[in-house]
Amino acid sequence: MSQLEAAQEHLAKALKRLEDALTRRLSAPPPGSDADYQRAFAQIVAERDELARECDRLNAALSEMQREHDRLREVTGQVSRRLDGSIAEIDRLLEG
Repeated sequence: MSQLEAAQEHLAKALKRLEDALTRRLSAPPPGSDADYQRAFAQIVAERDELARECDRLNAALSEMQREHDRLREVTGQVSRRLDGSIAEIDRLLEG
């Protein structure tokens, strides 16, 4: 598993833990009036939405890093093949 895949998995697990914590928090309403509960609920929903946006942003950044990593791997492969070809040509010339 690459570091990027590990980071994406870690992010997904963290988001799942957060969702589970929010579910537990919402399942037991706080003591107080209905208005207090509605305010607390709205705050939790706002926090969840903000964290979801942050998760989306981080996931997009990780995906971009993965694409860049793939492009760099392709370029590295091309350079490696060219170097191997050049070395083979130099060896051929030296033997000739």
